[in-house]
Amino acid sequence: MPALESWNLSSPPDTPTAVAADLVELREPLVRVARAEDGSWSFDGPGAARDLTESLTLGEVVHAWPHVAVLDEIEPGQMAVWDWIDNGWQIGPSEEGDVLAEVSVDLDPSVFPDGLVAEEPAVVERAVVTGEVLLTDVQRDDEGFSFVGPSQDELAPDAFVLIRLADAVRRWPHAFGVVQALEPGEGMEWDPEQLQWEAYRLSYSGDPEI
Repeated sequence: MPALESWNLSSPPDTPTAVAADLVELREPLVRVARAEDGSWSFDGPGAARDLTESLTLGEVVHAWPHVAVLDEIEPGQMAVWDWIDNGWQIGPSEEGDVLAEVSVDLDPSVFPDGLVAEEPAVVERAVVTGEVLLTDVQRDDEGFSFVGPSQDELAPDAFVLIRLADAVRRWPHAFGVVQALEPGEGMEWDPEQLQWEAYRLSYSGDPEI
């Protein structure tokens, strides 16, 4: 894992954490973060807590799921739940059982605005999906959306996969607001220092220089 350029969380990057196996295996989105009273971290998907977990460092979690990096205000004894409507975390006291299941939910395709189709395919860099490379850019052209890493080299076609747009958003929840905002010919780049997206226009071969 490449070194992280900045660090905002209250625990160091080498802190061990418990991550639901369903997240590691990309079956569920990371929508719930809990800190026990001793300050330890755990990460889970929607609904009831999963028993099967894997150990990752906090730095590895942030690298794979950049939306965790903004949780600098979560304290021991608190939990954070991802809000798909507001595109951000809701932080409060840790809850248990049915309450937890109700407030941590998967992405509902019905929340996609008019003009966006949850089932349409998106082009995604394979190494970004697996977490080997950090997601840095979301782009939209006339054919749809692309989710790519920082490589400046032209990658071979087999370096990319097609996945449903909804699944790309589930993989990177912080990209949902970007997907809703982009028009064809636009892109946004994730700034790991400022922990925010920065917009730009796409340039195409043959475009006149400005």
